[in-house]
Amino acid sequence: MSQPKQSPSIKEIAAIAGVSTATVSRVLNDKGGYGEETRRRVMAVLQSNGYIGNMAAKALRESRTRTVGLILPSIDNPFFSSLAYHLEERLDREGHSLLICNSLGDAEREQNHYRSLLAKQVDGILMISDLSALAGRLPLDRVPLVVLDRRPDPALAVPYVVNDDRAAGKAATEHLLARGCRHLMFLAFPQAADNGASSLRELGYLDALKEAGIPVDQNYILRRPGLSPATEEAEALVGRFLDEGRFPLDGIVAVSEKTAVGALFALRKRGVSVPGEVRLLGFDNTILSEVTHPGLSSVDRCPEAMADTAVRLLLERPEKGGPLLHEIPFRLAERESSR
Repeated sequence: MSQPKQSPSIKEIAAIAGVSTATVSRVLNDKGGYGEETRRRVMAVLQSNGYIGNMAAKALRESRTRTVGLILPSIDNPFFSSLAYHLEERLDREGHSLLICNSLGDAEREQNHYRSLLAKQVDGILMISDLSALAGRLPLDRVPLVVLDRRPDPALAVPYVVNDDRAAGKAATEHLLARGCRHLMFLAFPQAADNGASSLRELGYLDALKEAGIPVDQNYILRRPGLSPATEEAEALVGRFLDEGRFPLDGIVAVSEKTAVGALFALRKRGVSVPGEVRLLGFDNTILSEVTHPGLSSVDRCPEAMADTAVRLLLERPEKGGPLLHEIPFRLAERESSR
């Protein structure tokens, strides 16, 4: 019967990786003093030569797993996918791995995922959530916690990373006004599912109309019921608006990318030219905005910068009493749909 293979020594790991034993020790203990390429090479040798068990034991001794949890509504949302990608990339550079959990907007699932991540002894949790499903039900101070793309109750004292959505809504509307639009529709999230971003973007839309001297008409603010996929609901809402023919329309600000795509489908099916007759602009600026025809103008919410800030806050664990709000600048990505 063959003897089980022993884990290689640090000296053997160093020889395989082509570094000194001191460098291997610094990587194992996260002491710094080495480049990112060196860290990756040493980690690859450690993992491929059976050192993972020893690393796990060390993590237990130090009460650190070098693992971070991410709870998001759904990974199939292109913006959330992009955000998760940048979070994983940034955490990997810091020597951490990422566990992704989909809540599907369900409070019980969100609570279960949070409990599960605590049981796995993650070093921190990132959440796309306003925390309303957790507050008062589960401990929010067991591990470092940072919220992204949502604005939790300040009383919870949890740092959060967002865009200035009101300013973004205003900038999007002003972009269309500058191109001659005067009969502007706003496509909003369902009221029940509103996470704050939609209402703030809507306020920005109203701000821009007021400054331009254009009276607000509630008939131009359409809100999805939230019972079907966003693209289908937006297509149905815009289609019904066009079919009724009661009001002129020359521009649409859509609160999300999928909503903008639905509006584009409705316009195209009815032979309405974009941007000739109606200009269109959405939010998120993912690959969807690039592959539509015409390409969709979109508010780029800069997920890479959002991820960098969130990871920094999570790992640096700033002192209590510091600022909770961390705003990431946005930019407008103009394409054919609004020109």
